[in-house]
Amino acid sequence: MLYNIALGLTGLGAVLSLASLVKSRSLVEKMVALDVITTLFSAGLVLFSLIFDSSFLLDIAIVYALLSFGAVFVVARYQERGL
Repeated sequence: MLYNIALGLTGLGAVLSLASLVKSRSLVEKMVALDVITTLFSAGLVLFSLIFDSSFLLDIAIVYALLSFGAVFVVARYQERGL
């Protein structure tokens, strides 16, 4: 029951972030919205890992979070100085 509520709130946050991503005009706002979506996706993977008692999904969530951090870092560096 508690996992369902957490998954619902995570999904709602992702939908609202997706709406913000579509509505925003600047690159920084789009990047923040995309980072929130990827963070919520990682949180959803962690919740599914708890529900299905699968450590494999937890490994995927960790790798996905690391790749997301790297992508945000590259875009922030590009926005600041260029590559």
